[in-house]
Amino acid sequence: MEQDPAPAATAFDVATQFVDREIQNWKGPHALVIGISGPQGSGKSFLTAKILDHLRHSKPTLNCVGLLLDDFYLTHKDQVAVTKAAQLSENALLQGRGLPGTHDLELAVETLHKLRNGTVPVGIPFYDKSAFNGEGDRLDLWGAVDKTVDVVLFEGWMNGFKAIDPTLFPAAYMCTGTESVVQKTHMYHLEEINADLGRYEPLWGLFDRFVYLKTDVEKNVYKWRLQQEADLISKRGTGMTDAQVVQFVDRYMPMYVLYYWRMCAEGAAKGKDCNLCIEINGDRNVEGHFYF
Repeated sequence: MEQDPAPAATAFDVATQFVDREIQNWKGPHALVIGISGPQGSGKSFLTAKILDHLRHSKPTLNCVGLLLDDFYLTHKDQVAVTKAAQLSENALLQGRGLPGTHDLELAVETLHKLRNGTVPVGIPFYDKSAFNGEGDRLDLWGAVDKTVDVVLFEGWMNGFKAIDPTLFPAAYMCTGTESVVQKTHMYHLEEINADLGRYEPLWGLFDRFVYLKTDVEKNVYKWRLQQEADLISKRGTGMTDAQVVQFVDRYMPMYVLYYWRMCAEGAAKGKDCNLCIEINGDRNVEGHFYF
């Protein structure tokens, strides 16, 4: 009698096995901070939410908290100032939230430090992307953590991205090729983004463990974003055209081309087997995983 083949492991299966093990073995003097990273549309938000739900049900004695890099975007007032400066220099990458230089890093580092070190209470900001006709703003009403935290999951699409040495940046830019999406943007504008990205590394330095989704980013991010928009149109009746979606993704794609590969190669957490890479295909199915 033939047995049905075992179902393929999902990203959730692989990630929870890693997270459960690391929590069990954690002997640190502070809360365990796990960074989670993945390209837009890869399912990282869904994965993070499922892991958090799993932890709250399987480990009810632990206080597990989730944070989003997106919730640390600049206030609307501060982003308007960044946008105005970017308009003067004609740097479209900083005209609106999303890329390095559009987050309140001081607040992010301070918040994660407090949670990590057991300080209570800690205010948690929330960001409303629909405010100001889609320009977004930080909500006046914050969340609060009033109990010492045991585990923090910190999710972000560019978590772990590291700046390129400024002296090497021109070579990195030119090596992408004249047909690359990278070279649709002036090098000096991307050098500004690169400098801003360097200021995020103290935040990544607070990650004790790191989980990330690896994929063919240049092909799949466009595909996934087009799928998401098609789903949105089917539900709401309106949305961006395919050309508008491609233009939207083009703004982020230089980040992936320049920095994603290095994050995939190096991870973000220090120490043996502290990083988990989950390889996924265009259907978000797991093709492999490894620790390092």
